[in-house]
Amino acid sequence: MIYEFILPDIGEGISEARLINWSVKAGDRIKEGEEVATISTDKVDVELPSPRSGTIAELCWEPGDTIKVGSVFLRIETRGEPAADKTAGPATTAKAKAKPKAKEKPRRPGPSATGQILAAPSTRKYARELGVALSDVSGSGPRGRILRGDVEAAAQSRGGAARGEAADGVGLAMAERMSQSVHVLAHSTINFEARADGFCTLLDKLAPKAEARGLRLSPTALFAKCAAAALSEHPRLNATIDEDQCRLVLHKDVNLGIALASERGLLVPVVRRVNRISLFALAEQLAAAIGRGRDGALRPGDMRGGTFTLSNTGGLERATITSTRPIINAPQAAILWVSRITDQVRVDNGAPGVGAMVSCSLSFDHRFIDGAGALAFVNDMADHIESPGQALAAD
Repeated sequence: MIYEFILPDIGEGISEARLINWSVKAGDRIKEGEEVATISTDKVDVELPSPRSGTIAELCWEPGDTIKVGSVFLRIETRGEPAADKTAGPATTAKAKAKPKAKEKPRRPGPSATGQILAAPSTRKYARELGVALSDVSGSGPRGRILRGDVEAAAQSRGGAARGEAADGVGLAMAERMSQSVHVLAHSTINFEARADGFCTLLDKLAPKAEARGLRLSPTALFAKCAAAALSEHPRLNATIDEDQCRLVLHKDVNLGIALASERGLLVPVVRRVNRISLFALAEQLAAAIGRGRDGALRPGDMRGGTFTLSNTGGLERATITSTRPIINAPQAAILWVSRITDQVRVDNGAPGVGAMVSCSLSFDHRFIDGAGALAFVNDMADHIESPGQALAAD
């Protein structure tokens, strides 16, 4: 009996996924729960387990293909008998067993016997981006099917550089989200600076205590606690937008998205209940989330449910960046960017001097948050950075 494994709905709002690689091949015996493939969804990779034990009868897609949820992903022969013919469906399996198929002659890689070029749509698109003519490519897949690797090999063999870069699932998902945010939300941005002497002093004071616990206390963790304290005082910024009903949904807990640069692009893992956990607990969770992000091990749930996003580019900066216009991570209502801390010339008590400063930019959706409300948050955020001890009063 042939069992059709349908690509499941693996997460809220996900309608399709991109096949990264197969962990099995046709003819392999597998057990229920054994990994069969890795797919890429909205910014995370997911390992799919087999829902049945049996023999792989057919792999229905090629790596690089984009697959709709609900499509047949693969077929499994579940009776423990030899795998059905790759082209056989449930109605033809019995016929295929009753009359063994004659042994095929090996096919020469390249166009099929009908003169058609066998290649997935994603492979064809990739070839166009690299400027490779598929008619000149020898396919290494079944029946001469041209795979993504064949296109890459053809591009390299001719000594030509790639003329484009194909966006993966992560890039496409981020592009769609950013495009939606820019075109739907009424972005408004306030740029400001805050004195960071007290911030640096507290960070240096707490660092040895963190090290005693096996933790590295980063500025991001302390910035996150300052943001959580300010958001608790200004709940309209700790909110998500219900576009269908055109209303602001306020949240009691601060579930903070932390913008993270990785090899797969921009990721935003969420650290939950930042307003309720200690600074050291936050540092531990933050380090774990960043580690999973950089290792490509984030789960879909790790990046959902955020109520506000913090972007700290300090670790990446070499130039002195004084302001940005961060794009709101929809459906959230606001986002805060903070720079690295630098010594700058400033005026203290009417006299020029040098002190630690940090630049910040707050973007907010002006449809639901007015300028006065945003400015009140900015004032309190600056106060928390200058005197961060008050943000840790509950720790």
